[in-house]
Amino acid sequence: MALLAACRPDAPAAETAGPPAARPTAQPLVAAAEGNPADTLHLPGGQVARLQPGTAAAFNHLPADTVADAYSTDPEPIDLAQLRVRRRGLDLRLQPTAGPLVKLSSVPDAQFTLQNGAAVRYQYLGSLPSVHQWVVRANYWESDATVLVDQRTGRRLEQPGRPFASPDGRHLLLCSPALRDGGDQVNMLSLVRVDEDGPRLVWQREPAAWEAEEARWAAPNRVLLRLRRAEGLRDDAPPVYAGLTLPTLP
Repeated sequence: MALLAACRPDAPAAETAGPPAARPTAQPLVAAAEGNPADTLHLPGGQVARLQPGTAAAFNHLPADTVADAYSTDPEPIDLAQLRVRRRGLDLRLQPTAGPLVKLSSVPDAQFTLQNGAAVRYQYLGSLPSVHQWVVRANYWESDATVLVDQRTGRRLEQPGRPFASPDGRHLLLCSPALRDGGDQVNMLSLVRVDEDGPRLVWQREPAAWEAEEARWAAPNRVLLRLRRAEGLRDDAPPVYAGLTLPTLP
């Protein structure tokens, strides 16, 4: 991908005395540097995707993903109408239409400790009805992940980070930023496809030069990312924005 080499906020053009001059157009928040491998994702089948310049205005113009926003929702939006998603104490129970009951069991509070490598808490976030998926958050001691459970078969898939669904719901890009926070969270970008058999991982990559905080889909195969670069990870450093075109989605 084209490397985003420079980051600067949009600024109005300065006015100068003398004959009128053409006003420079607003510059994107990031500028591309062609050929930098740090901003290139090598994907299966020899395909390559490169980050391209983006702006905050273009990113904010796109709708946010409501399922991803539910990561901060409390309490759980349990589906009492269908009685197919239920909470029984520490157990989250999901009943597919054709398949065995899926039970995700959280550990008791007393066991949710740094010393317990199996410590996990499950929280139901909602569903993607167009592709028949339940979305569950898995909280570990120093990391989090998304669990997709197929409403038809019960097939499940867990990947690090927050999910951002494509307009048709068939693909989810999961952002797991970890360059700043450290701990056990992995700095990863993953693409998941949902087909008739349920969710499956298409690819995952661990960028070393940047972390993706959020994704918004501009088209079925194009996303805009809000990200932070490895050299600008101060708490007060502004994010930068980049487009990513995903070639030949399966």
